[in-house]
Amino acid sequence: MVRADSNLPDVPIITAPELKSMLDENTPLLLIHALSPIEFSQQHIPGSINIPAPLVPVSELLRKDDPRPKVFYCMGVKCAYSRRAVEYALARGLPNVMWFRGGIPEWRQFDYPLYISPVYNKLRAPKFPCARVKALLETRQPFVLDVRPPWLAPPQWFLPDTVHVPMTELQAYLPHLPKDRAILITDVTMRQSVSAYKFLKKAGYSVLGVVRGGLQKGREMGCPVVEQPVWRVEEQVWRAM
Repeated sequence: MVRADSNLPDVPIITAPELKSMLDENTPLLLIHALSPIEFSQQHIPGSINIPAPLVPVSELLRKDDPRPKVFYCMGVKCAYSRRAVEYALARGLPNVMWFRGGIPEWRQFDYPLYISPVYNKLRAPKFPCARVKALLETRQPFVLDVRPPWLAPPQWFLPDTVHVPMTELQAYLPHLPKDRAILITDVTMRQSVSAYKFLKKAGYSVLGVVRGGLQKGREMGCPVVEQPVWRVEEQVWRAM
């Protein structure tokens, strides 16, 4: 085990082979997928349970009197959900917290067993470059949905007239999304927008696609951006678009 993160010095960061060995040896543990239920349903390591990072502070599945290792993971080193989950777990005083920082990308590098939904796996999200995004905004006037996490520090960049619904809230707000408008999905680095596309497409919504590379790259490539969305789910008030 490696203790490599200076901001979380007391949390063991384990590798895919170490986690696989623990699972093969039937080591009692909680393997926790820290992304949304939507992403969990699309792919996860067998034996995982789903506790989205924002629910770690209140989840009854996590207890101080449970001595088992609690191993959190998500979509790799650029995915903030598992790190945030680890921080919440430490704040609760939970024992034996571990971090599989490499997450699903590292797991796949070793070709270890991974549950992948056959239904979602067939869906492919169109990925639009900025020139195409500009044209879509002008001609189709889509409903722009951004699914990035709620905790990212400003400044944050969004397409004009964006509605921000974090991925962990998307399922709950599904009935509020328009069925009569095409939807364009964005996030920061295209880590979650593709999963959102597949979920909404399967649910019967008209989804155009996602911004290629996310808006972190899109801003550099000339996508039109503003610093604030027109509405955030955190405001707890839905404003029809």
